[in-house]
Amino acid sequence: MIIRLTLPERLLRRAHLLPLPVMDAFGSVLFGRVLAIAVRRGLFEALAEGPLGPDALAERTGMDAGATALVADAAVEAGYLERRRGRYALSPEGRQWLLKDSPRSLVSLIRYFETLHERWRTVETSMVHGRPANIYYEAFAAGDWRVYVLAMRDLARLVLPVVMPKLRLRGGAALLVDVGGSHGLYAIECCRRYPGLNAVVMDFGPALTVAGEFVREAAMEERIRLLEGNVLHTPLPSPADCVLLFNVIHGFTGEQNRALVGRALAALRPGGKLFILDQLQDDGEGSGLGRFVPLMVGLNLVNETGGTAHRPESVREWCASASSTRLHRLRLPGLTLVEIDR
Repeated sequence: MIIRLTLPERLLRRAHLLPLPVMDAFGSVLFGRVLAIAVRRGLFEALAEGPLGPDALAERTGMDAGATALVADAAVEAGYLERRRGRYALSPEGRQWLLKDSPRSLVSLIRYFETLHERWRTVETSMVHGRPANIYYEAFAAGDWRVYVLAMRDLARLVLPVVMPKLRLRGGAALLVDVGGSHGLYAIECCRRYPGLNAVVMDFGPALTVAGEFVREAAMEERIRLLEGNVLHTPLPSPADCVLLFNVIHGFTGEQNRALVGRALAALRPGGKLFILDQLQDDGEGSGLGRFVPLMVGLNLVNETGGTAHRPESVREWCASASSTRLHRLRLPGLTLVEIDR
């Protein structure tokens, strides 16, 4: 949560007298939890048609009126709601991100973040050992997989406009392989842009059950094949003109990624391209937010699979056999696209 500081507060911060750890360890943590609950209970959806007073909003969400007012007032300070004559209304920020029918909705992603809260109870153990006691998805039921895939689709819809202009395939490209493709949106969009292209989306079976719905909605059943498998072991379809590893490498160790990237490069035709999209650590002088996000993703993945946020030099090392490697820092904080030519 980004709160605007007053001038006196900015001066106190500059003098190291503003107790920021209180916000980091208390306010931000609690607000993140409350925001997820508010999304699940429909607080923002209740305001989609117009402003409501605290009592009416409490009735819509099934919460205590006093507690609802505290949540709504906090959402005002965070910029997601506005106060209008004693009633609450969606701000442009809230309307864009927190309504399920918005083209940029993050509702499913926030619903998935709520499932992380329970798993974060074990993060200290994972930090001690460098890996979790159990891989998170091994305990997933069908409903959990749906929540996960819908969340990843939210992320993909956010990323598509900035990454697609950089996914340039050579003329006559016939096969794209989306490894760990989950929702299949990247494969769908690539097939739309390249009429002669077919695609294979590889992932675990329960994820592909949901992806199949999106492929059918896009009328792409004849051009996109769903392949059930484990990305670390299942042979990749070949020869491919393009392989995508989008938000995959952070789930694995360096040695696992070295092998995975080697298999991806081997599956390519001469002149084919491998694209890696991930939250790579950045030690540069750019955005602090861009450096912070990969670190949090890395810590979460330590607790989920024993993965981490990797560094650009590690990716280059895994791709040493390729003819060229180029990094594209995207305008979304912390996100990097790596373009590798075989």
